[in-house]
Amino acid sequence: MREDRWQNMVHAALLLEEQVTGAPPGQMPTPERRRHVQVLLDNLLEVFPSSVDPVEDFEGFAVRKLAQALQRALDADEPRHG
Repeated sequence: MREDRWQNMVHAALLLEEQVTGAPPGQMPTPERRRHVQVLLDNLLEVFPSSVDPVEDFEGFAVRKLAQALQRALDADEPRHG
C-alpha cells in the first residue's frame, strides 16, 4: 500500500481549504477557483486509480468515490452557456 497517497490527500485538502478561506462568505467559486479544484480532484484520482479494489482497499475506494462525486457536483454547478 502506498503511504504517500494519504499525504497527497491531506495536501489536496489543505489546498482546497485555502481556496475556500480565500473567498468572501457566501460567494460562489470563481471559474479560476473551480478549475483549481478540478485539477486537485483529477490529481487525487490519479493517486487513487480505477484499479483500486474495494475488497482489498476499501479506504482508497471510498476516497475515489468521494472525489468522483465532488467532480460531478462541480460539473452540475457549472453554468450552462447556449
